[in-house]
Amino acid sequence: GIVEVLSAFGSRIDILVANVGFLIAQRFEELTAEQWQRGFALNFFTHVYACQAVIPLMKQHGGGTIIFTGSDQGLQPDAGLGPYAQAKSAVHSLVKMLARELPADGILVSAVAPGMTRTPLVERLMEGYAREFGTDSKTAEKLELQRRGVPLGRLGEPEEVAEAVLYLATAPFCNGTILNISGGNVRSMTC
Repeated sequence: GIVEVLSAFGSRIDILVANVGFLIAQRFEELTAEQWQRGFALNFFTHVYACQAVIPLMKQHGGGTIIFTGSDQGLQPDAGLGPYAQAKSAVHSLVKMLARELPADGILVSAVAPGMTRTPLVERLMEGYAREFGTDSKTAEKLELQRRGVPLGRLGEPEEVAEAVLYLATAPFCNGTILNISGGNVRSMTC
């Protein structure tokens, strides 16, 4: 478990980056209870369990920073992404709750909310869209970005998300921040 892994580092953890994403893409009426449970198990409860493991260790050593990977879908969900979008919205809510509870212990909590980023998960999604659209993945990517109305018209790159995580990990006044890095996909006035 995590205790054994961290023993090599003096049982000290300064930064937790909880990064997980599993997409179930179906219309609401087609989703089963098991799909909802799996979506939340993977996209929400993994964050809860990681926090339960590291918060006591962070408290022992005077604090730390927790950064979750949320999603633009947790801020502004698209149709057909129910369990994923709803679980990521719950992650954002968890950030807000922990950001109120943990600062007295020196622990800051924030999240990045990336839009579609060139990851294996999104590449598989684009392959599915390519089959659906009867085209290749590059064309499907372009069509999907147009459909969603993403102003930058491109996928994010993993390095861009990593830069946002690094910023939150080193920003001493960021707490409870949900950093929208969606290429303009999220259009709300508040995040």
